[in-house]
Amino acid sequence: MASFLRNTILGFGSGAAVALAGFIGNAITARLLGPDQLGIFAYVVFCVTIASIVASLGIGVVQQRFIPNLRAEGKDDEADGLTGALTRLSMLAAVVGGIALFAFLYWPGRDATTMPSQTTQMVVFVLALVWFLFWRAAEVYQFYLRGEQRFGELARISAVSALLKLAVIAVGAWLFGIPGALAGFIAGNLLPAVRIARLLRMRPFIGHVLRGEVVRFALASWATGVLGALVFGRTEILFLEHYTGLGAVGFFTAAVTVAEMAVQLPPLLLSALLPRFSEQHGLGAQDDMQRLYRTMTALIAMLIVPLCLGLAAIAPVLVPLLFGSEFHDSIPVASVLLIAAAISSLGVTTFYLLQSVGKTGFLLLSNGLGLVGTIVLGFILVPRFGLIGAAWSRGAVQVSVVLIETWYVTRKLQIYPPYRALGAIAVASVAQGAVAYFVCMELGGMVALLIAIPAAIITYLVALRILSVTRIIDPGLRDRLITKAPQRLRPVISRIF
Repeated sequence: MASFLRNTILGFGSGAAVALAGFIGNAITARLLGPDQLGIFAYVVFCVTIASIVASLGIGVVQQRFIPNLRAEGKDDEADGLTGALTRLSMLAAVVGGIALFAFLYWPGRDATTMPSQTTQMVVFVLALVWFLFWRAAEVYQFYLRGEQRFGELARISAVSALLKLAVIAVGAWLFGIPGALAGFIAGNLLPAVRIARLLRMRPFIGHVLRGEVVRFALASWATGVLGALVFGRTEILFLEHYTGLGAVGFFTAAVTVAEMAVQLPPLLLSALLPRFSEQHGLGAQDDMQRLYRTMTALIAMLIVPLCLGLAAIAPVLVPLLFGSEFHDSIPVASVLLIAAAISSLGVTTFYLLQSVGKTGFLLLSNGLGLVGTIVLGFILVPRFGLIGAAWSRGAVQVSVVLIETWYVTRKLQIYPPYRALGAIAVASVAQGAVAYFVCMELGGMVALLIAIPAAIITYLVALRILSVTRIIDPGLRDRLITKAPQRLRPVISRIF
């Protein structure tokens, strides 16, 4: 428990540093570029993101599932051999993927990235390619650290990378526009990317039995990852660019940026959960997996649901403050996405549980259905309703996928979400959201935020206490956390509970 808690904190810190730098960088970029230029930038980022996920081949998930499993079984040589083989395969896939990415941007994507000069456009394409290659190398090393559960090193690398990314984005976007902003993304991946040389020195080896299991799991995880990226990513950008133009893409990107303030938190907070589930599955600890699933789902809900609903409530004040008054059209889109995220974000624990027990086939099915829904609703809603149609499409599909996966875990694995706790958390979250919305509508401006945020937090904490939410989650949770925590932190944790 102590090691899992430590890894969770370090994993969250490492991811949060990068996510915060990205969020601040995106806000700065939006203010400096404006809606139309931000639309071009978002289109390029979307293309690189999808290319990176396609070229990943599911290797990151393989590292997180098999490395801790092999270590737990005492098969250290096999774990090292697997790392060496996966690293070489990743680099080969990155080269092939880089060629395909550049070809797509140069030909089909050329019209969607029109710029003042062809030279600037070519510079953007080259920088996008460099970013893609650095990203692939960096991700392999970062997932290796997660699989080895070396979250301390991951946190240190991520903190430095976040500072580099933010500094270069701010200066680069100010001086050079889109090329400068892309340079910031390159800088953010530089440090972990250069360390991949350590993994290349490991002799590649995968036993015959393990190879078959890894290949099957990797293929299913890769397909699920690609489908998930299209469902939970920004695929609506393609429909908006086609039907309404790049200005709408810029507005949508600003709204998604606000929503991702909350959406990115569950994967960051649960970065140690997949290796932990995999380790427990390898040991056959079914009861421990069920208890961990219920507890982590409830704890994540205690943070994410009020955050999403609170941000949705203050969006009319927050969005113009972050991005400027010209992004006023992003406000209703951000609110819709945040309300949907309050539900869909809770599916992260379910997703990791299904991956850890090898149910990638069902994940492939659920995300495949989600992609069909994304395409169908994209053609139906975006042409008719524009920006808000894209938001409805994204929200409806993501919530549906999470509900399908939760149904499977409940019916087939006999592992049940903590429904009573989730219901109580929802009531408390709606109450604090209503308080924040009322304050913002009555006052407006920065003053509204200064009053609404603390008022919402107090309302939420009082509601949690009245509803006895922590006792519903786990009556012994407080005592176990205090016992496992360092001595100096025990009084703080006791006061929080």
